[in-house]
Amino acid sequence: MQLTVWLVDHPTFLDEFLYRNALNLLDSSSQERVRHFYHRADSCRCIIGRLLPRVLLSEKGVSAENIQFAKTDAGKPYFVTTGVSPPIGYNISHDNELVAIAFAPGEHGPPAFQIGVDVMRERLPRGERFASFLRAVGDTLTQEETRLLSGDDVPENEAISRFYLIWTIKEAYTKAIGLGLGFDLQRIEYDVATKMVTVDGVAATEWRFETSQVTVDEEAYRVTVAQFVGSGNGGGTVVTLNQGQIVRTGASGFVRKAIRQLRGLELEGTFNDDI
Repeated sequence: MQLTVWLVDHPTFLDEFLYRNALNLLDSSSQERVRHFYHRADSCRCIIGRLLPRVLLSEKGVSAENIQFAKTDAGKPYFVTTGVSPPIGYNISHDNELVAIAFAPGEHGPPAFQIGVDVMRERLPRGERFASFLRAVGDTLTQEETRLLSGDDVPENEAISRFYLIWTIKEAYTKAIGLGLGFDLQRIEYDVATKMVTVDGVAATEWRFETSQVTVDEEAYRVTVAQFVGSGNGGGTVVTLNQGQIVRTGASGFVRKAIRQLRGLELEGTFNDDI
């Protein structure tokens, strides 16, 4: 099993029928988490994010009642479920109309394993100019990264695309090591020219970074995965995810698949309180 990324687009398009059926597939604590959100769009993204690892385990032959999760002290989720060989490391990310799960054989850093994924839509906040946006996020960038983004010879659309690549590399890495917000993002640097990632000034040669740009509703999204692969196996450079590693589906189709796999039921178009 190689590194694989599943993408689910249009999570916020779930109708009430699919929303309620999908919610009933989750455990009580996950349902409480979903209901905690004020905006329905956030609830929908959360549902998809919680269903993705369950469908993954189902495809590996684990029955729904035997699927269990836990979290590290830093809050990174992992599978408790036994009987999956080799073990699986995974991570989830979402932004606007795209939800992603990246997974691969678990080899380094059990029990959560060192794999992280980050998804971002390549669009500035509404009404924001790139120069002011760059100043606002300046404390997450190194001096060299800022120079590469703010040069007069860099068209703005290219600068925006570069920024989201840099940002998702940093986020995917920190999620992979399980620290998230507890890690100074300036310690990670991406050199656009060499495509090399360094951490604390040292090339991250034990890491593999893979990325892709996908389009949803004519808008670009950046999807980046960081995975610790050990000495001599990574290279530390950022490469493009190949199409064979990406599986993409719409949210409605994914939810129907989840209900079929986790409950063995086909939906007929009316809400079933027994699901």
